[in-house]
Amino acid sequence: MLEKLKNHFRKFKPRQFVVFTVLSLIITDLLNGYYLTLYWAKKDYGSILMRESMRRGGMQASDFNSATLNEMHAFMDNLFHFFLFIILANNLFFYFFYLRKRQWAQGFVVFYAFTAALFSLSLLFDNAGMGAGWFFYNLATIPYYLYIYLGVKTLKNETTL
Repeated sequence: MLEKLKNHFRKFKPRQFVVFTVLSLIITDLLNGYYLTLYWAKKDYGSILMRESMRRGGMQASDFNSATLNEMHAFMDNLFHFFLFIILANNLFFYFFYLRKRQWAQGFVVFYAFTAALFSLSLLFDNAGMGAGWFFYNLATIPYYLYIYLGVKTLKNETTL
């Protein structure tokens, strides 16, 4: 089985596989960001975090006017979007150096693909009212990330030389 897997991935030219991997990971990162933004809004995490912050500070929503509450909610939402941006920037950094044949960046891609598959698996069980698109997207990304994981591990030496 392992030999068949190796033969499958060796059909690719190493450079083509690396470019395919990076481009497809960028696309899935953007899709993940979109779906996670929808998920954030559906779960209304901005309001939950705002209320929790007020509770920990010993305050209540009645202590603030509606404009302030709206600003606090927008701040929490913007904080989430900034967090997604930082993750994307981090990933792009490693993808760039994976394209430049750096072995330490390849290690990140292997780890990222494996943990992304696990994360997609966990999101299968938390529908959050997102519908069938959310479920099938997460279902489809599990074998995709595992494919990337196995491919990068299999072509480890060929893609960093």
